[in-house]
Amino acid sequence: MVSVLLATPPLLEPDSPYPATTYLTGFLRARGITAHQVDLSILLVTRLLSRAFLPLLRQAAEDYAADRKEIHPTVAFFLAAYADYERAIDPVMAFLQGKDPILAHRIAFRAFCPEDPDPTALKAHTDLLEYALGEPTLQDRARYLAGRFLTDLVNVITLTIDRDFTPWQYGMGLVLASPDFDPLAAKLAREPSLIDRELLGLWTPILEKYRPDLVCLTVPFPGNLYGALRLGKAVREILPEARIALGGGFAGNHLRDLKEPAVFEFVDYIVLDAGERPLERLIGHLEGRLPETGLHRTWVREKGRVVYRVQEDLADIPQDRIGTPTYASLPLDRYFSVTAAPNADAHLPADVRWNKLTLAHGCYWKRCAFCDTRLDYICRYDPTPAERVVDRMEQIAAETGWTGFHFVDVAAPPKLLQALSRVLLGRGLCFSWYTNIRFERAFEDPELTDLMARAGCIRVLGGLETTSNRLLALMDKGITIEQTARVCRSLTRSGISVHVYMIYGFPTETEQETLENLERIRQFYKLGYIRSAAWQRFLLTIHSPVAQDPDRYGIRPYIPDGNFARYGAFHADPGYDHKLLGAGLQRANDYFMLGLGLDRDIRSWFSKPFDPPQVAPDFIRSVAPPDERTAAHRRRWRPADADWTDRPRHGFQAPVWAAVRAEGEDLALLNLSDYTSYHLEGIGAECWRLLAAGHSVAEIVETVARTYSAPRERVSADISALLDELCGNGLLQSEFRRGVKAQG
Repeated sequence: MVSVLLATPPLLEPDSPYPATTYLTGFLRARGITAHQVDLSILLVTRLLSRAFLPLLRQAAEDYAADRKEIHPTVAFFLAAYADYERAIDPVMAFLQGKDPILAHRIAFRAFCPEDPDPTALKAHTDLLEYALGEPTLQDRARYLAGRFLTDLVNVITLTIDRDFTPWQYGMGLVLASPDFDPLAAKLAREPSLIDRELLGLWTPILEKYRPDLVCLTVPFPGNLYGALRLGKAVREILPEARIALGGGFAGNHLRDLKEPAVFEFVDYIVLDAGERPLERLIGHLEGRLPETGLHRTWVREKGRVVYRVQEDLADIPQDRIGTPTYASLPLDRYFSVTAAPNADAHLPADVRWNKLTLAHGCYWKRCAFCDTRLDYICRYDPTPAERVVDRMEQIAAETGWTGFHFVDVAAPPKLLQALSRVLLGRGLCFSWYTNIRFERAFEDPELTDLMARAGCIRVLGGLETTSNRLLALMDKGITIEQTARVCRSLTRSGISVHVYMIYGFPTETEQETLENLERIRQFYKLGYIRSAAWQRFLLTIHSPVAQDPDRYGIRPYIPDGNFARYGAFHADPGYDHKLLGAGLQRANDYFMLGLGLDRDIRSWFSKPFDPPQVAPDFIRSVAPPDERTAAHRRRWRPADADWTDRPRHGFQAPVWAAVRAEGEDLALLNLSDYTSYHLEGIGAECWRLLAAGHSVAEIVETVARTYSAPRERVSADISALLDELCGNGLLQSEFRRGVKAQG
């Protein structure tokens, strides 16, 4: 009988196991097949972020420094503070993995993790964060500082060993930069880097221990492909008789038109879409029960050509019969989360260990114009009975000890969530969970949202995409903005927080419509109907209705021709400045998530003038008025006592920077977009205050010269140098500085 080893290649987010191998291992074991699983992603990450690896990293950093006249400050500081890194790294990892929570006291009070003391570096200062955002918990503060420490260390790895290594990805740029296989093949042909050698050092004993007949490599994202092929190459050398299959979301999305035979130097089979039925057929073939022509949804190489094997009349295995996912043999004590910012709503999913589970395969709506509606993971809808879902939840919780569940559905149906909630309550289970939804009319009913909340639902994530009813109709979303407002109100009333996904730059969308989208989102935030949001530029994929019928959307797509990975397409978007709009949307959203800037004119977030938005300032309130229950669950903001420097005529990068603390003549500025700080003293602080108050540069020179009894020429030169410094550090717009010099 064939034995199977399923592996997750690096790199993925380290907070919890990716569910692909857990599903397939459970499926195979339920059919009596010997199956094991390993997560090379977490094994590699925890190896690189360990005291045992640091001497190798120091040697790499010293070699890097020896070859350069100018050393990157992060690398220089690492070498200078190496002893502190060596002392701190293992305890910090133990803290983030939940093994040593008491260390939070030492980390939080800045006495443990080494921090770059360079006063000119724009580093995070948690005292400013506390002042602006309110006092974080001890654990939150410590997790944030520990995360900054790990980020610095990962940057050293990237700078000194492999530029393709970025958190938490490896070689993603090699895949996305070209639709051809050549860049990946070139890197794989080189001598393994230090990171590669560490990966192979972990992989070799695993292969020798299990000696599988079939190795299955799951590649959910482009950033896993390089690692997967590196693992496949090692299998060829260590176990030449073993067969290698590659699958996962990347294969299903990007490799549907595969023509490149060279990839089969590293794998034998490439499987598309849901893996259960193709794996069943592949194992049957390897056991001699099926010819190769009996394979299903599988690419193979025959006589130097790529051939696709599919059984058109073969149905997939129903969701209620695929078995229960298992986390057996995965190192659950090694997973950890990194807090990017002290904002509970933004990092909630990462700060808790979540078991990942699916309520239904595919999407019950499957009509959105921007979505991959032709692909199996969207178009084939197959729900699991609620009783079976809860059975699986109980088994998984008993196995992992984690009571939190993330349902990773494209969109969970209201009826299934209702049934799930009733079963959970009926069995008296105390699980917490969150999921993706569509903003269906059914969720306007507080009886449903109250039921979900009582059953443990703490958060939902929904693809709103736009707040324009015109664009919603063009996208074929099947919802309206008025309906969405009432849904968000109902969820908020029940104590369920809401996160929305937004798209900008959809075909035919105007810049003014984008501005008005942000205005409605501002109103959602102001009422507390959403806690967080994420804006993403529209991506045209070749499998979407937009690409299939471009005339309807007024575009001419350009689909790159290549022999390997084909997924995204390009199109002209005349009259729309993606960079400018994207920067303004991100800047505003960063503030809104902190409860700041919610009363500002929406146009002030952009560096380009706009006409006033044609949206009533109380539009969302008018279609979904709040009540006492809604108010009870609204987030209580603690806004900063900030001197908002938001006068574009003076060139501020408005409103990125806020002056949040002044001690004597000194001034501390906080950037709420990336949590960095900047300090001004004496005349510099006074100059900033006068700029913020609306004074011209000439007026500031006269005021400072008079106040400090200093020669005007010297003051003018000092202030000119200060303005150059402020522009260089991103506090003032360079256009403003050029204008001042031209006037002078």
